[in-house]
Amino acid sequence: MIIKSYQIENNIDTIDKHKFALFYGENNGLKDHLKFKIKKKYKGIEILNLYDEDFSKNKDILINEAKNESLFSKEKIIFVNQANDKITKNIEYLMSDKYHKNIILFSDILDKKSTLRNLFEKDKTAIAVACYQDNEVTLKKLAINNLKEFTNINDNHIRMIVGFCNLDRTKLISNIIKIKTYFDKNKIDENELEILLRSDTNEIFNDIRDAVLTKNKLKLNNLLNDFVFIKEDAYIYFNSINTRLLKLLDIFNLVNKNVNLDNAVDTIKPPIFWKDKPIYKKMMNKWDKSSVLEAVKYLGKIDKMMKTNSNVNGLTLIKNSLNNICSTTWTYF
Repeated sequence: MIIKSYQIENNIDTIDKHKFALFYGENNGLKDHLKFKIKKKYKGIEILNLYDEDFSKNKDILINEAKNESLFSKEKIIFVNQANDKITKNIEYLMSDKYHKNIILFSDILDKKSTLRNLFEKDKTAIAVACYQDNEVTLKKLAINNLKEFTNINDNHIRMIVGFCNLDRTKLISNIIKIKTYFDKNKIDENELEILLRSDTNEIFNDIRDAVLTKNKLKLNNLLNDFVFIKEDAYIYFNSINTRLLKLLDIFNLVNKNVNLDNAVDTIKPPIFWKDKPIYKKMMNKWDKSSVLEAVKYLGKIDKMMKTNSNVNGLTLIKNSLNNICSTTWTYF
């Protein structure tokens, strides 16, 4: 069954009516946003993440995990990341099997000939959601829907907020969180809004992120000494790194299909900003695909610790996690 992305975004409870969901397309920011909303909705329920490499090791891993009960909660949800046509038969089997759990797939672009996309579009127990690239109109709607609490919000505010994100949904959501944190009286001051959006805090963290992902420990340590972390912004920090790691996985997938590195970086969708291309090439020389997958899993577990364990020192956890990713050391605290 085909459902529009805005229907899910406006009412995440829609997903309860379907045991299977497929989110596909080039808008990684939208997929990450929907994944975040799903995680928030199912807080307290075990979420298992599977990746392409897991299927390479065990082609039946999805079927096995779908039939295994959770050891940590009454229910279990399975996220299949980087899903492709190779698992269509497994999904078909589970759709006919009464023991399955909620299974949610995230894929890159799937054309009309895709067996996986066709299965989800035609099956009444499943939903297929295309995640197309954002434009100014879709991002304005997102900003308006998320800032309704501000009684004096106007068109100028929305234009300014959207203008500063450069059509990047992830950056827009980051700025929305900053706005909600900064303006605590449900009113926005336009001058202060511009100062907030021009704040270089995110730019400084971008340097930290790139030092982590290019494994420049000396630069990272110097930057960490000068940067003031905010515990409430942990999602922004981790999401910024995770977004780059997922993009790196996409580049690895192209290179594994015999596309040379320069072409992979130049042609990948969504496109990489020209200033970031040298950084991605440097990252490719510092990482291998299996380590990137481990880093993504590690970030997910650290993020969960931040949200569920009130006894952890959030700021220390953030700093230690950044050092561990830089060193590809998966230590939990």
